[in-house]
Amino acid sequence: MSEVNSSTVYFATVAKIIDGYSVVINKGRIDGVSKGDRYLIYGIGDEVADPENGESLGNLELVRGTGRVTHVQERIATIQSDQFEKPTITLRKNRRNDPYLTLLGGTNETVEEVANNPSRLEFADPAEGDRVRPI
Repeated sequence: MSEVNSSTVYFATVAKIIDGYSVVINKGRIDGVSKGDRYLIYGIGDEVADPENGESLGNLELVRGTGRVTHVQERIATIQSDQFEKPTITLRKNRRNDPYLTLLGGTNETVEEVANNPSRLEFADPAEGDRVRPI
């Protein structure tokens, strides 16, 4: 892997992995971090070259996920993943035995939508030293 372009702007780095859902960054209250702030966490991948002229286009950002600050200390903050799997919607049809509705051209079915509780998604292989920037 080539040297990362020094013009790449980032705010903080991941200092510690708590678990797949939470990381600690090396910035905190004294750096302006507040509870609820939203950040992108990413690693630095290989350098990408322009296929036409061979010029460096920079390094690929390997997105680990996005998260929100859940706890702020003076010099560090905890970020928890804010991505969830899409909820599954289940349609249930309830049949009612009401001949009067049928005679009036109505339906004997009602439809009910039931959504499951979506699960929080883990960050994608976060590592200490990954970069963090506000979004």
